[in-house]
Amino acid sequence: MTDSPDSHTRDSSQQSPASSNNQSIIAQQLTYSGPLPPSAEMEKYERISPGAADRILAMAEKEQAHRHAQEEKENAVNSRIAESNIRSQDASISEIKRGQWMAYSLGLIFLGITVMLGLNGHEVAASTLGLGGVAAVATVFIKVRNKQ
Repeated sequence: MTDSPDSHTRDSSQQSPASSNNQSIIAQQLTYSGPLPPSAEMEKYERISPGAADRILAMAEKEQAHRHAQEEKENAVNSRIAESNIRSQDASISEIKRGQWMAYSLGLIFLGITVMLGLNGHEVAASTLGLGGVAAVATVFIKVRNKQ
């Protein structure tokens, strides 16, 4: 038999249907985590393209340096935010203390005027001023507590 195109075609067409359907597919998947592939894979890269392993290592080092720089920036921003929050809380506490001292001072002034009015025969004015002063100071303290 000669190897002509016709005879070759005849040979392949004469195969049985069972033998032509027996095909298998083999697939392999390799996964890994991290910036570098396993050492066996690095060797394969190096065989395929000399210097590839060095380039992969340089790429991983560059990525790590970038990640560290980003983390340092984030830490600096977080520190500034924390310092700002502390200053804000200190200012708020200072404002509350100042308000309490003012209320205390006004209370003492109202008490002094009330006593003076009462001793000079103005009992109605003294009681009105005294009750009004106590109510005003109490209102201030109640509002401050409700804010917190």
